[in-house]
Amino acid sequence: MREIDCQESVSEHSEEVCAILALPHPPDTWPVADWYWKVVGGTPFLMRNVINLQRAGLNSIFIFGEGGNCEELLSRLSRDKRVEISMNWASDTKELAQSTGNRPTLVLNGGALHSKNEIRSGLKSLTSSSADNKPSYLLGCDSFHETLSQIVCGKEPESIGAGENRNNSFTYLAGGKELRIRETTDFHAQHERLLRESGLSNDSFMDRLVTRFFSRQLTRLFLQTPITPNQITLLSLILGLVSAMYFFRGTYESGITGAGLLLLSAWIDCTDGEIARLKFMESETGGKLDILCDNLVHFAVFFTIGMGLYRTTGQDIFKLLGILAVFGSLISFILLSSTTIDQKRKAADDNTARTKKGLADKLANRDFTYFLLLMAVIGQMDLFLGIVAVGANVFAGYLLYSRLRAT
Repeated sequence: MREIDCQESVSEHSEEVCAILALPHPPDTWPVADWYWKVVGGTPFLMRNVINLQRAGLNSIFIFGEGGNCEELLSRLSRDKRVEISMNWASDTKELAQSTGNRPTLVLNGGALHSKNEIRSGLKSLTSSSADNKPSYLLGCDSFHETLSQIVCGKEPESIGAGENRNNSFTYLAGGKELRIRETTDFHAQHERLLRESGLSNDSFMDRLVTRFFSRQLTRLFLQTPITPNQITLLSLILGLVSAMYFFRGTYESGITGAGLLLLSAWIDCTDGEIARLKFMESETGGKLDILCDNLVHFAVFFTIGMGLYRTTGQDIFKLLGILAVFGSLISFILLSSTTIDQKRKAADDNTARTKKGLADKLANRDFTYFLLLMAVIGQMDLFLGIVAVGANVFAGYLLYSRLRAT
């Protein structure tokens, strides 16, 4: 058994709990290190499971496999800064049983992709006898060695039935059959599944209907490059500011061009979060940068639409409306920025369940870009600006009222 020295992660679970990630034999033509390092959704197969175990709250795992030289595989894991969990490699079941001792142990089929929430449910089944809908099997101690051998051979371990002698210290997560990787074509299928699930649970109507479709096409391209989520955020900012320059011209043609560029900026703005979640590169700094850049673009667009209309009509009212739109948006941003970041974090934490959208979500809502494009096409930019100027300040006023009432 060889230990890799990694920075110990902070765990919300007891240090007594450990996990065993049992790796089934890859196809005969594939070395273990190459098979489990194939990329799925921008992250190597094995690393995706290791990081999800880490994020589920575990601070130590055992990777179990038979045959093959896995030194290179272990070295790759240890070199990645995202991996902070303490890892051990084992190839002997008796030695592994001695290492885990009597600690509650989660056994996972390493041939399947496991989500953070699934792992958390498995951990709950170890500590709570009343856990509902357990995605696991309870294993008897006598079946521990046989279970690991069956997993690495690609067989389904047998569970201990109700009424029989069983030991709750071992729980097995098989992983859904649709999440298992047995041949090379399965990597592509899982890649596409992860792309489909890379949105947020609090996505707006147009995000779910249109925006995510286009952003995922861009995500496919960006995943093949070393570009980071923060760099994508800055690219979205640049496109948004360029669109504002077109709005400043005030002509019909420049309005349509500006609206089109703003829509592209919004699609790219979705992409940075998708890349961050797929590559486990989320950060508080990235979340703050994303919200700041979104609102800088909104401020610039609202102001330049007003200035563009003033330049073409000579009416001062449009300058005032542009300033009012920026003012209302700025007050809303100041009051809701921290809440918006927290809402996005919670939505990313569980992107499989539709969450109730609060006021914070409305601040970063991209749906207005489609309405703006429509208004630009029909030549009603003045109407759009009036709606935004009034709506932003009514919204800001409501937020101020709510804040004062709560104190």
